[in-house]
Amino acid sequence: MINRQYDFEEFERLFWQLSREMGYQWRKIYNDTFPGSQSHILFLLERKGPQKMSELAETLHLTPGAVTTASDRLIDQGYIARTRDKTDRRVTHLEMTQKGKQILNELQNQGRKIMKSVFKDISNEDLGKMNDIFKQATINIEKIGEEC
Repeated sequence: MINRQYDFEEFERLFWQLSREMGYQWRKIYNDTFPGSQSHILFLLERKGPQKMSELAETLHLTPGAVTTASDRLIDQGYIARTRDKTDRRVTHLEMTQKGKQILNELQNQGRKIMKSVFKDISNEDLGKMNDIFKQATINIEKIGEEC
């Protein structure tokens, strides 16, 4: 048990160190093009497709005003667009434009190069184990979120 406690504390320390450093690397890539919450909005639109502003605010834990401000900038730059709901014309969705998809893809490729460099010495087997571990951790954190 003592060994597990030590191993977990070491894992926690390394996890936070890696998270901070990788977060810094990703922010360096994105901040010039998409400052603040703009990159988070784009990622969400990429993964989930068109979204209402209220859905974005809830998912990103932002105020509706913060989402409006960030999305207005993205719209002005041509990265996202407002579209009307097909069944209820009163409802407006935000969706990525082709320009938004293209620039996001370019930035993601820069980030992937860094990720590949960081993990280049990890065997395929260990990478598979890491994927399994992170999948299980994701399931566990979603359960915690449901309980709150």
